[in-house]
Amino acid sequence: MTGFEPWAQADDVEPGSDEVASEPLSLQIIRFLRSCWVRRKMVLGILAAGILLSLLYALRLPNVYTSTTTLMPPDNTSPNAGLMGLLSSAGPAAAVGGAALGIRTPSSIFVGILESRRVNQSLVARFDLVHHYKTQFTEDACKALTANTDIRENIKNGIVTINVKADSPALASNIAQGYVEELDSIVTHNSTSAARRERMFLEARLKEIKQDLDDSAMALSQFSTKNKTIDIPSQGKAMVDSGLKLQDQMAVARSELAALRQSYSEDNVRIRAAKARIAELQQQMDKLIGSTGESRPDASDSAYPSVSELPALGLTYYDLERKMRVEEVLWEALTKQYEAARVQEAKEIPTVRVLDAANVPERKSSPHRTMIIIYGFLLALIAAFIAVLTSSAWEKMDARDERKKLVMEVAGVMLNAQQRLWSWPGMSWVHKRLAGSERHR
Repeated sequence: MTGFEPWAQADDVEPGSDEVASEPLSLQIIRFLRSCWVRRKMVLGILAAGILLSLLYALRLPNVYTSTTTLMPPDNTSPNAGLMGLLSSAGPAAAVGGAALGIRTPSSIFVGILESRRVNQSLVARFDLVHHYKTQFTEDACKALTANTDIRENIKNGIVTINVKADSPALASNIAQGYVEELDSIVTHNSTSAARRERMFLEARLKEIKQDLDDSAMALSQFSTKNKTIDIPSQGKAMVDSGLKLQDQMAVARSELAALRQSYSEDNVRIRAAKARIAELQQQMDKLIGSTGESRPDASDSAYPSVSELPALGLTYYDLERKMRVEEVLWEALTKQYEAARVQEAKEIPTVRVLDAANVPERKSSPHRTMIIIYGFLLALIAAFIAVLTSSAWEKMDARDERKKLVMEVAGVMLNAQQRLWSWPGMSWVHKRLAGSERHR
């Protein structure tokens, strides 16, 4: 016998016997390697098939690109911001404890919004992902988008990271940027803060007050234009002063007329001039003072209302002016509150701040074809080892073993079924095709 004789003897030992159990591990490994060498064609065939299948699978997979964007956490937007700040400064364990207490951070709210159905449906419609993913329904496209998107929050610093995978670098970058834009739109338009509600109330109230103020100003303007009133107190003072001056002039003119009558007759030119002057002054006094009875015939020619008309006009004028002043003060106060509410709303709305914009990837992130081939080789090697062990155990199994008989019977039944299928009349065209291929060879 040659040097292989001990191995041949060892190979003839029944598996599971006491001799096999007492063999050293090195001898068992040598016996297994000898079995693999004897069946090297089968082993090489399985390895070649595994490598070929893994290579075909790796080449069939399309390139996948990943675009990443990161968002900074908003400042002072949560009612529990102070407590979260204390927990964050205490360490990761405290932050996890805060999460266990149910305290939500603005970053976790961002993650919830980004994972919502509304955002997914908007992106599917925006980038026509139903046709891109080759799905029939929008819901299936949303599921595919969710599977290709990874949204994570860093518990320590609150930074939100968005990773989007796509078969195109531009599409991956656009979808990642679309997440940021949809988040910013939802946060801006759907903020339910107290400052926003106050701002909306003040905005509506300002419109009402502004309309009332315009109506009051228009009513006062029309009343002043119709009655020729500008400023009742100033006009009254000016008219009183004018009346006093006219009375003084009237007294002087009458004194002069009395002096002239002592020296001249009534037909004298100087006396007639003095009378005319007194009549003119009297007419001005009548126009200035007016009458509470009948309206003056020349009232329309007067630039201002008479003194007798001022009290009646003053009541309406003061009422209209007081109403306009009150509404003006109210409008100024509401305007200040409205601006303060707008500033507070801008502080409370958690605006989206981008730390790293969505990049256009230059290299593919997957598939790793080399690793796929290596894994395929390892799986094929394991399958080859299992096939060797199974073949060795099958050869060493006694022909009278019931398990072997059962396997043989099942195999025989399957072969008979195959032969019957092959002899079926409907398979005659297959025979013809095979015969034609043989003639061509």
